[in-house]
Amino acid sequence: MSAPRNGHRALEIAAMAVSAALLTMAARRVLPAVDGVTTTVCFAGGALLGYLIADFVCGLVHWAADTYGSIQTPVLGPNFVGPFRYHHVDPDDITRHDIVETNGNSCILAVPVLSAMLVTLPDPATRPAWLFAWSVLLSFVVAGIATNQLHKWAHMSAPPRTARVLQRLGLILARERHAIHHAAPFRTHYCITSGWFNEPLRRWRAHEAFERLLRPLAAPTHDTAAR
Repeated sequence: MSAPRNGHRALEIAAMAVSAALLTMAARRVLPAVDGVTTTVCFAGGALLGYLIADFVCGLVHWAADTYGSIQTPVLGPNFVGPFRYHHVDPDDITRHDIVETNGNSCILAVPVLSAMLVTLPDPATRPAWLFAWSVLLSFVVAGIATNQLHKWAHMSAPPRTARVLQRLGLILARERHAIHHAAPFRTHYCITSGWFNEPLRRWRAHEAFERLLRPLAAPTHDTAAR
């Protein structure tokens, strides 16, 4: 983004370093527990579920940032709402972000989740159910951290070859599918991890339903003028 970032970048860099260390610690607990057919199925099933949840949750966060608050909102305004709103002014600005600006905010959100996992969850080797739980949460966090990078690739005309393959396979968000979000009325296709939930949520008019539920608490501030 081009908006002022103050000291936020230092926080992003610190969060990236801490999240990398925490992910390494979590992987060292989980991977040794995958030692047979049952544990492999638990791990793979949990990873898929975590990826699905990440797409939905990241889409929900994207919708909330596009729909509520403003850049003047304390704390969240300049650091979270602002980048999402500015993204509609210059959608391809994200392609010019460096690795910190692209992934820093996601790492900030990931640190408390990873910390809670490491402190509270039992050893994944003790029971398949705990391995499944670890797998779900670890996949959710990894996908969540990667979401802005996947979003960036969906705006690039020539993303890396691996990204292009994954996009063609439908495993990550593709450029043509994400373009729907940037077309009028700018009120759909918020999911930016795999994008798998975009069509179901659009058909079910889910975001409109969310707004109706939240209207007694907060009025939408769709920044349509900035789009």
